[in-house]
Amino acid sequence: MSRINDGLIKALKSRTPGKGNTVNLLMDILPMGKEAAYRRLRGEIPFTLEEAATISEKFNISLDSLFEKPGNESFDFKLQALFSEDPLREYYKMLDDIVSGIELIVAKDPNTVSHRAYRCLPTEFMFRYDSLTKIYIYILHYQLYYTNMSNNQKDLDIPQAVFAAQRRAAEVLQSVDTILILDKHIFGDYIGIVKYFLNMGLIDEQEVMQIKSELFLMLDDMEKCASSGYSIQGKPMDMYISQISFDATYSYMEGAGIRSCSITLYCIDHLSCLNQKVTENHRLWVKSLVRFSTQISVSGELQRNTYFSKQRHLVETML
Repeated sequence: MSRINDGLIKALKSRTPGKGNTVNLLMDILPMGKEAAYRRLRGEIPFTLEEAATISEKFNISLDSLFEKPGNESFDFKLQALFSEDPLREYYKMLDDIVSGIELIVAKDPNTVSHRAYRCLPTEFMFRYDSLTKIYIYILHYQLYYTNMSNNQKDLDIPQAVFAAQRRAAEVLQSVDTILILDKHIFGDYIGIVKYFLNMGLIDEQEVMQIKSELFLMLDDMEKCASSGYSIQGKPMDMYISQISFDATYSYMEGAGIRSCSITLYCIDHLSCLNQKVTENHRLWVKSLVRFSTQISVSGELQRNTYFSKQRHLVETML
């Protein structure tokens, strides 16, 4: 039971910037006084099974993972439930969890770093533009809820809260030191998806023109960051273009003694893990992609100009 207790205490402390705040957080989750909360956080009194279940449900922690013995090669992964009756609500919750988690880590550690390798448009830039993000949401609904859809994706009611959460996520992702690796086909692949929806009559020319306009704006944002070597929020950003294609989008973040990693699934969902062995291997994998990549930030002026000229030509000629 001590491993469960230690794991729950660690989870509570990782989500609060100070000792007093951890106590307050525990009191918000469980109906108990301050002294009882302090005694549990000091390990003097173990959490009951019911209390442990309540905390694990609050933070999406698997109790099975806390039971694991040292050396066990099975690891706990978390996947948001997009296969639900209300996937957009789950998507919003996922974004809110990600943003809140990063904000807490950055508040504790301003030197938080992130390595991200994108097989799709990079979210820290794309999330700034609502029309661009709609396409990935359209894909989700087209694949999973085809029989319940109208003939035009514009009829899909996407809550404004979702767009606001995406813009907030873009801002917080730009607030950490970043190594950014882009698959060389991301713009061509995205344009291919847009053309498919247009040819199927699921989006119209007006929406395509808006997407085209926002793609140019996003390319402007990316080029400015690549040229300066800093994100929009003023944090160091190294940008690379991979010369080989990889199979998924990989993310790794480290700060305040916490490591996390994720793989993007189903267009907008994430399979994430906090296990130290998994996160270290994940970090090494993402960093290894740099060896197959060309740097276009700061000093790589020729490569940068060539890359962005090609992407603008793609957008101009294919849409």
